[in-house]
Amino acid sequence: MYRTVPALRLAAPAPERVVADYGGLVWALCRRLDPEPEDAWQEAWEKLLRALPDFDPSGSATLRTWLCTVVHRHLVDRHRRRRVRGDVAESEDVLDPGPSAPVRLAAAQDRAALEAALARLPEPWRRVVVLHHLYELPLDHIAAEEGVPVGTVKSRLHRGRAALLEALV
Repeated sequence: MYRTVPALRLAAPAPERVVADYGGLVWALCRRLDPEPEDAWQEAWEKLLRALPDFDPSGSATLRTWLCTVVHRHLVDRHRRRRVRGDVAESEDVLDPGPSAPVRLAAAQDRAALEAALARLPEPWRRVVVLHHLYELPLDHIAAEEGVPVGTVKSRLHRGRAALLEALV
């Protein structure tokens, strides 16, 4: 007589560990893609921690990719809600230059110029540029998340890069 053994389900990572390891990543996404990053960050973590038990470590996505996907979807939803309500605000990122060393000041100015140029990009272009270049998500994954063909993602990426180049030169 044979006995069936229940399938083993790998446990999702501990929430404390996930927040410690990926808090900066979630903050960077919120900061770059939402005009109210503090609120977006808190809401994103509420959603992530509720959904964390559903993450399948043996699945095809890594934890990093899964987190980026959940946060990105949340930020897109926030943007759509703001647009429907008519209260889309312009993002004003203020960077703290830290110590007054000339090298750090120059780096802060370069970063501020880049952040300002990113903020001026149309929302679809900015999402693709940020997700592909800063978070290294593959184009096919971005296309699936955006619900558009890969060719559309490529054209948005190209246009976003061209606009950034023009803004920064």
